[in-house]
Amino acid sequence: MAELFLSGNQRSGKTLVQLILASHPEITISPGTNVIAKVLYGHRHDRPLTPEALRAVRAVMQKDRKLKAWRVDHRAYQALVAGYAERLPTPKQFVHDLMSFFRDQTKPGARYVGNKKGCYCREGDLVKRIFPEAKLVFLLRDARGAVASMLETQPEHDLESAALLWTSKAQRIRTIAAAFPRDCFVVRYERLVADPEAESRALCRFLGLDYAPEMLSGYRTNDAIRHATDTTHHETYQAITTSMVDAWRSDLRPEQIEAIEGIAGHELAAHGYAPTVPRERMEKSARARYRWLRTRDAASFWLAHERRKRAIG
Repeated sequence: MAELFLSGNQRSGKTLVQLILASHPEITISPGTNVIAKVLYGHRHDRPLTPEALRAVRAVMQKDRKLKAWRVDHRAYQALVAGYAERLPTPKQFVHDLMSFFRDQTKPGARYVGNKKGCYCREGDLVKRIFPEAKLVFLLRDARGAVASMLETQPEHDLESAALLWTSKAQRIRTIAAAFPRDCFVVRYERLVADPEAESRALCRFLGLDYAPEMLSGYRTNDAIRHATDTTHHETYQAITTSMVDAWRSDLRPEQIEAIEGIAGHELAAHGYAPTVPRERMEKSARARYRWLRTRDAASFWLAHERRKRAIG
């Protein structure tokens, strides 16, 4: 049994790829949940959880609405967790057990167990420290399209915070994919929607699996991985289309596009996305502001990342 972690930028097609992958007979990918990140990043990965830590984890589980929305027998899972009182698990065992439970409830015998969560792309090096053999699949979409979609669907973000988050994740995807080239696969949203079968076949080759036609014929009716409370991804249950690839050109105002490119320009270029506004045309004061925003955001991330790295050992 192997582990597979799916992550990437917000509004980049993660749920669509989760549906496609999880429609393969050898793959399960459980929906996102807060408890996995709490366990992975908050405790020594090479030591069993203490009784106090296990109680704290169970308290998180009680409040985790995403976990409660999994389409599984929750009483059976609570019984499994109750057994930890006698054999305290390591964080790796706890997470593996949770993903395996989802597999056993939805597709017994599947070769891959996995989970989808946005944080794995920025913390992919920590995931690999805990699960050295794990496969990582990252989704990447043009920053302008991703930010436009975030502004429409995620009221907690404004343009600057959305562009900064995209920039940070895109940089980490590029870095982690370079550090673990044999275990990372980057799915470009634009390539996926243009030729879903070619990208699905490439994913299967990466995972060492034969291509399964049901990946594309069955993803629209694959309800097992969908949160019971999910109301934000209805479009992923429709036919795959390229209509959203360039929608940002009409959805965003020129000054918004310039601001996104000012913040995310380096990563856009690094990933092959062409800017619409030459950098030298931006006002010097705007360029300085964007540089300061990126520096502040990067410093905040690295401080938190180093704390997590020390915590897991």
